Amino acid sequence: MKHLLILSFLFTAASSSAQTTIKGDTVSFCFIKYEVPPGCKTESAYQVKCDDYSMSWIYLTPESFQTMPDQVLKQMSGQVKKFKKERINCYLLDTPAKGYKISFKTEQGTQHQLMAYGFANEQLVLVQLSLNKEPRTNDDIPAFARQMIRLTR
Repeated sequence: MKHLLILSFLFTAASSSAQTTIKGDTVSFCFIKYEVPPGCKTESAYQVKCDDYSMSWIYLTPESFQTMPDQVLKQMSGQVKKFKKERINCYLLDTPAKGYKISFKTEQGTQHQLMAYGFANEQLVLVQLSLNKEPRTNDDIPAFARQMIRLTR
């Protein structure tokens, strides 16, 4: 269960049909354009999927910012086996943000996520980065995602 139902719920309104990335394909994250890495796909304007990770984000209103992170965690914990979360401080576009390191069991093994939320470039955003290995340092975060989300500066 690599992609949880919550991601589908959060991004349904913004989703477009999947496409294979071609040279020069870009996504916009908090008003900044980024070139999608070769071999990755843009699942929507707010989701990039690569072989060993995927990254999704949703822009929040001040009202949804108050409740959305807790709702996401609650729904995830009810849908997966051996759900664990650890509160962390991290950075979105080098701005301090709140977040969680999350792990849970799937048929393929343990899945790891970073969930971060806060202001980034004057935009409220919630980011989910799904990885096949535990992110312990910034080096464990793929280079594309590391432009947007980091554990330390």
